[in-house]
Amino acid sequence: MDAIHKTVALRAIAPGEEETLARLFQLYCYDNAGWSGEALLADGRYDVCDAGLASYVHAAGHTAHWIEVDGELAGFYITEPAIAGQLPVQEFSDFFILKKYRRRGVALEVVRRVLLGSAQTWLVATFRADAAACAFWRQAFARLPFAQVTPWEDPALPQFQLTLLKPAA
Repeated sequence: MDAIHKTVALRAIAPGEEETLARLFQLYCYDNAGWSGEALLADGRYDVCDAGLASYVHAAGHTAHWIEVDGELAGFYITEPAIAGQLPVQEFSDFFILKKYRRRGVALEVVRRVLLGSAQTWLVATFRADAAACAFWRQAFARLPFAQVTPWEDPALPQFQLTLLKPAA
């Protein structure tokens, strides 16, 4: 294990930290604007309701965690309950690593700990237009020991590349 893996910490986003999450979510939106085409609102922010985001991440079945590297905030991830056909799954829904920490193994380590560290079936939904995210997930699927990686299609969500994952037993 290289040195970066020893310094990655995952910490639940606690009530009272929603304002920080809202600020990082703006960076997440900015980072995606190149492929999403999302425009800024007149107030200089992307169209994200801070109160809605806060209630969403603390809703039943949802998890929201900070990603820290060497004690510094490096990103976040959010998971939520979902259904793939009739199969209940947990969706790894929003995942953001600050540019300073990319290409250092941080994202792969987060996926290893979160997805491989549970027995449930996961859904990863990646916007097809997000070439960097699609490339990352292809690499993660190839490098990590998932028991099963299954493409899944939902005609109602053509903008997403959907993948069901079963962790190794």
